[in-house]
Amino acid sequence: MEIHPLGRAQLEELSRHAEVLERDRFGIKVLRLADGCYLKYFRRKRWFNRELLAPAALRFARHAHSLHRLGIPTLEVLSLHRITGEPHTVAIYQPLPGHTLRELLAEGRADRQLMYRVGVFIARLHRQGVLFRSVHPGNIVVDGLHIGLIDLLDMRLLPWSLSRWARRRNWLHFLRCAKDNAHLHPELIDALLFGYRDAADLPRRELGQVTERIRGLLN
Repeated sequence: MEIHPLGRAQLEELSRHAEVLERDRFGIKVLRLADGCYLKYFRRKRWFNRELLAPAALRFARHAHSLHRLGIPTLEVLSLHRITGEPHTVAIYQPLPGHTLRELLAEGRADRQLMYRVGVFIARLHRQGVLFRSVHPGNIVVDGLHIGLIDLLDMRLLPWSLSRWARRRNWLHFLRCAKDNAHLHPELIDALLFGYRDAADLPRRELGQVTERIRGLLN
């Protein structure tokens, strides 16, 4: 996908009637535009890094394409832009419909059946070599029977299934937020791990070690 220039005046016009969805200490991160599409800022924080070859917005689009190719629901990137006269890039995309798992947990709408499906979904990611470091409940989106991913920058796609070590590290990311864990009641954890156990491509002994390590992270 090509990166097109976007003048600062054009960017401000796009942002005029937009809703700010995310911001950080550097400023606005994500906008919902008037037409319902999202605009995501990728601020370049260093001058000498891999962004010289592949700007963040381009990697974001490539990761979305890779997930689509694997049949994993995700957002659809519509266009990429470099802000004229600045090192920063933006992506405009169609969001993935549904609610985040974080929202469903906080609202008490995540039941055992859903958590089992989430466990199956995470096992599928690991089986297909998707190393998604931001796999926490805020980036898992549920829309009926479909489960997908958003916020795709911090991702690698490997040509093999993930190692036991990589899986444990990935679960650390899933369980890193205390406000999510507060809603992960024991019966939901059991369902999550049953789903993972039933769908993971690991020998029984290694699978037991991984699931016991996951339980240990919650104690």
